[in-house]
Amino acid sequence: MKLIQTSAWYPPDSSGGVEVYLDGLAQDLKLFGVECVIGTPLKPEKASPLTVSQTRSQTHHHNGIEVYRYASFADFRSWLQASQSKIYHQHTVRDSERNPMRGGCGIPHLRLARELGMKTILTVHMPEVVCVRGTMMQAGQTACDGQINVTRCGHCLGVSKRVPPWIAEPLSQLPRSLVTASYDRLRQSSDVRFRQLGTTLRTPAQVRDRAHQLREIVHLTDRIVVVCQWLYDALVANGVPETKLLLSRHGVSPTSHLSRSVSHASLKIGFLGRWQETKGVQILVQALQHVPRSRPVELIIHATHADEHGQANRERILAIAAQDSRIQIRDPLSRADVPGAIAQFDLLAVPSQWLETGPLVVLEAHAVGTPVMGSDLGGIAELVSHGKDGWLIPATDPQAWANTIEHLAEHPEVVATLKQGIRPVKTIREVAEEMVALYEELIED
Repeated sequence: MKLIQTSAWYPPDSSGGVEVYLDGLAQDLKLFGVECVIGTPLKPEKASPLTVSQTRSQTHHHNGIEVYRYASFADFRSWLQASQSKIYHQHTVRDSERNPMRGGCGIPHLRLARELGMKTILTVHMPEVVCVRGTMMQAGQTACDGQINVTRCGHCLGVSKRVPPWIAEPLSQLPRSLVTASYDRLRQSSDVRFRQLGTTLRTPAQVRDRAHQLREIVHLTDRIVVVCQWLYDALVANGVPETKLLLSRHGVSPTSHLSRSVSHASLKIGFLGRWQETKGVQILVQALQHVPRSRPVELIIHATHADEHGQANRERILAIAAQDSRIQIRDPLSRADVPGAIAQFDLLAVPSQWLETGPLVVLEAHAVGTPVMGSDLGGIAELVSHGKDGWLIPATDPQAWANTIEHLAEHPEVVATLKQGIRPVKTIREVAEEMVALYEELIED
């Protein structure tokens, strides 16, 4: 069987959770006689010195998998038409209608596959399919159930609570062109009231568009694969038929060749993730400032992506680390080095400030026998059993994190018990087996 898998990102250009999942899935599908060809947009920076309009699509191989990097939607169309694949499996829903070169793997790509008569599957890896904010955190503070509501979502995104609820629905029906033009003009104002008015005008239309996009996704797909329970529940709450949904949790590559996590004289806590605040490394650093220096604790940070979304957070943490020898800032890790590094920690900290659909790093930690201290949110709370194989902590409370760190530093026997409580984790091969069953079912239908 030959099939098409697509994503807005793919290695080696990037190596986030979606990319790692898809690369592993493509590798293990070969064991079941399934050959994958990956489609992903060619990044504009890869086009230098040519202009974007002159850029040509490219085909290459990554880890033995054929990868087609398309420079335009027209090239994607030609490639997909020539593929003669019966199955089209997409892993992102980035809006690509305005600029297919940037994040170009979204609804138009699903629509094209449907028009060509392919069986279409979307695996949802991110909250953005139901959440305009993209975090599933109401006003950035509390977990949301994901049900799209113009009034509630509008207030979450910045519409003043003084705006009466009855006005939200009429505002959501305003033409997009009018809303965009008004917002662009009002946001330039020096008067905060006019900028607030711009937000009030634009936001209901944004929420309406998200609900419309979700309905279109349901229409265009034969099956929607979700990787965690909370996202499954959120889609059901928005009217997605359960007959269209398949819950298939993440899996990771086996790591039996690695030595298991070992104990240390001081409590060695590791962090792997992006510098941006949604990943929560700043919560760990703030928490450590509440832990007496006499406690035997080390925090080792292997953070990535010090871009415009994380640079300010990184600078603040570097300033604190310069005054606190317990905090060690180390180089980012290659994918190959991640399991071995995690195995050297007593605990892996996953202090995410939003609802993760995984993350994979939790499974990677358990695969090498390292317990996780994580936020009590979303996918983390689904993967970690508090007091058995890890510790769940209120996500936004640095003092709660400090109390946990101090408690576990004082009681290493608790950490040892957590290590003993870790169960075998799901492998990516098991995920591949679930996907093969899905592909065969759709082809038979």
